[in-house]
Amino acid sequence: MLKSILDKINQRFIREGGHYWASLSRLNNLLIILNISLFFLTELVTKENYYFTFYSLLFLGLVSLGTLFPLGLLNRLWYYLIFLILEFIGIYFLVTSAWYWVVTSKI
Repeated sequence: MLKSILDKINQRFIREGGHYWASLSRLNNLLIILNISLFFLTELVTKENYYFTFYSLLFLGLVSLGTLFPLGLLNRLWYYLIFLILEFIGIYFLVTSAWYWVVTSKI
């Protein structure tokens, strides 16, 4: 039962994986631009030595490298899931940075 479900999921990913990779790549590019524009242009990183922004950019950069240099693994579901998890970790650090920015804002 479980094997048949996993086989169906894997076959569907092989058929439609291009859509998933394209969406992940677009989201990743938007998050990198958002991260740079929010925290580097407002000088939050340089003035307050806040490093979660760098962690977010590191994980988002790893996802970018995974989509640029796939090494023939684009049709593997496990390869996609690794980079999807890295994307969520990058989003976590981005949201944490935004929360810190709102809390420490002197406006």
